Amino acid sequence: MKTLFKGLDTETQLLVALGSAVASGCIPCLENITGIARAEGIEEKKLKAAAIIGQFVKDQPANNMKTTADQLLGTHLQSASVQIECPVESTEKQSTEESDGSKSRETCGCS
Repeated sequence: MKTLFKGLDTETQLLVALGSAVASGCIPCLENITGIARAEGIEEKKLKAAAIIGQFVKDQPANNMKTTADQLLGTHLQSASVQIECPVESTEKQSTEESDGSKSRETCGCS
């Protein structure tokens, strides 16, 4: 692979790109970059480290929001169990089933 930017070698550029793909949630990007990085012979432990760092960066704003909501609102988001389904869809499902027994509903589109 040709180095795209001067100042960073190809390996560093691919590791940054891999971490960024994880942080942005772009599956096609992650698949493509991982393939290129492996073809370039970058060690698996470095690929894993880049992915872990990307996920850490992605998770921090959500963790900070949970902490702030807990402090401001008295919620317990930091200690809450993992959410399995969208709370909006769960609420819509309950109210739809209660009102007419029907299971068809509009979804919020987040899942």
